[in-house]
Amino acid sequence: MPKLLLINPSNDHKGLGNVTGTAWPPLSLPYIAALTPPEYEISVIDENIRPFEFRPADIVGITAYTASAPRAYEIAAEYRARGIPVVMGGIHASMVPEEAGRYCDAVVVGEAESVWATVLADFEAGRLGKRYEGARRPLDDLPIPRRDILKNEHYGWGSIQTSRGCPMNCSFCSVTAFNGRTFRRRPLDSVMAELAQIPQRRVLLADDNLIGFGTEDRDWTRSFFEAVIRSGIRKTFFAQASLEFGEDPGLIRLAARAGLRIVFIGMESVQPESLEAFHKSVNLKELARERYHELIARIRKGGIAVLGAFVLGCDTDDPGVFPRTLEFIRSSGIDVIQVTKPTPLPGTELWNTLDGEGRILSKNFPGDWTEYRFTKMLYTPLRMSVEQVYEGFTWLRGEYYGAAPTLARTVSTLWTTKSPIAALLSYKFNASYRKAFHESEHFRRLWSPSLRRDFRELGRRPPRGTPTGEETSRSLIPEA
Repeated sequence: MPKLLLINPSNDHKGLGNVTGTAWPPLSLPYIAALTPPEYEISVIDENIRPFEFRPADIVGITAYTASAPRAYEIAAEYRARGIPVVMGGIHASMVPEEAGRYCDAVVVGEAESVWATVLADFEAGRLGKRYEGARRPLDDLPIPRRDILKNEHYGWGSIQTSRGCPMNCSFCSVTAFNGRTFRRRPLDSVMAELAQIPQRRVLLADDNLIGFGTEDRDWTRSFFEAVIRSGIRKTFFAQASLEFGEDPGLIRLAARAGLRIVFIGMESVQPESLEAFHKSVNLKELARERYHELIARIRKGGIAVLGAFVLGCDTDDPGVFPRTLEFIRSSGIDVIQVTKPTPLPGTELWNTLDGEGRILSKNFPGDWTEYRFTKMLYTPLRMSVEQVYEGFTWLRGEYYGAAPTLARTVSTLWTTKSPIAALLSYKFNASYRKAFHESEHFRRLWSPSLRRDFRELGRRPPRGTPTGEETSRSLIPEA
């Protein structure tokens, strides 16, 4: 019986998805397992749960995000040194297949379902190729992932995917490059059959936008939640959706009845010029109509907490973006925030633009890929220094995660959503982000006596155009 070992490597810097209590399993490896013939003995190593230990195998499959790619290459080298073939896939290998090919025996580019049988057949025949191109096929025949290969007791959440693809093509996002711009749905019966097999009570709906991009997609979402209610499946759901979710009060109430308790929404920015640079047309439209607050309030009053994600530090931002964003967060009642820096991932428009202009600061690859984890500033924006970006993030998170604001925010979530579960989840997610902040290298900056003063002063100024040279070059606090 041939042994297949599937590996999910980890970056040393832990995020929301791999902190105890908010961890969910990788879906790609159970999908590969479901497509593998039954004569294979399959095992999994997920470094987000347990440290890597060498296990014997006849063939190894590794998936990796960009920030974990160097670790993937290290593990691959250990097996290749023993003559064990390594196949590498996932979004990073798909974006830079030439690089990945130097560290493994075969690269799968794109969605692997269409080529995995060929990969195994070639391995068995002793003719494993260097590169396999996966096709973006309809999801009608997508198998149910084999969750039995996972150590499910280690994951606080289960996960399920009902769709792939996104037509929005945001400048900083690589989803379109990997899954394409065509939005593809799975059949509802298949999704419900899979949902019934998930052991965890909490489930991440791992779609990039659960409600999709039109009336037909939204009708599918409505049918899904209706089916959950009819089936008697009792789960607590966490989903990702666009801001347009707030346009449909009926769908909000239905989703809450089915168990949706928190929704991740890419707000990205409260500045129209930044949304335009990101190609975030949906948000730009709602911001112009001054409906951000209204849509968020509808979701929360419907019984669902809002996790708002912001990308701060792009070329159109100045230091005042941090107090302006904090003011919006406070006034809108957003329950949880995720603030990240604009990261030029390979395959994105942001990468192509900055690389073409020679502005990317960390390019000693593959080692520097560990920096591409959304917490590092990897280029100097046009309207402020890198140091100012770090100071702004430190100040904003320091203000947001204070003891009194956290308590008030939790009470607000409970009062508005009328859902103890939504309030508890919001608190736990905030705690995960707060823990990451306190463990970050920039946390010590919070205690600078001038930090709060300088950013509060910036918050009193109206948004402006191009800053003066003095404003651009001056650091709000000196380097330690």
